[in-house]
Amino acid sequence: MELNFKKIVLGYLDTTMYHDMNDWDKADVKAYTESTADGYELFIVTFDDQNPSINEDVHYYDSDVADRVMEHLDQGYSVYIDEYLYDDVYLDDQFEEYFMSHVEDIVDANPESFTKEELVFVKSEYGIDEEEE
Repeated sequence: MELNFKKIVLGYLDTTMYHDMNDWDKADVKAYTESTADGYELFIVTFDDQNPSINEDVHYYDSDVADRVMEHLDQGYSVYIDEYLYDDVYLDDQFEEYFMSHVEDIVDANPESFTKEELVFVKSEYGIDEEEE
């Protein structure tokens, strides 16, 4: 069975992820790329897109982006990230890892967010006992 880890985790965290540029101003945190004068690509994850902190918000490696985005989501902030960057940094994998690390809490907090089939699948796949509910 295929689960939508992104939807499940965002629901559990009670936050939003935006991919449409029209929603840029709605997001607390913006994740995007910029190029240096000599052609290097940098990755920015910031609260202040007008004045990002070079030391805290700018990343040379794209692998850091997914970690930072998940940290902000876990703290309840909404995030804008375009779909290309989302795919490039493997955020789907991050959502799946987060789900696996917090599966019992997610199921306990929001059992109604799963269909009956999904709930049975999750409980059997991840070893959640009925008595834990």
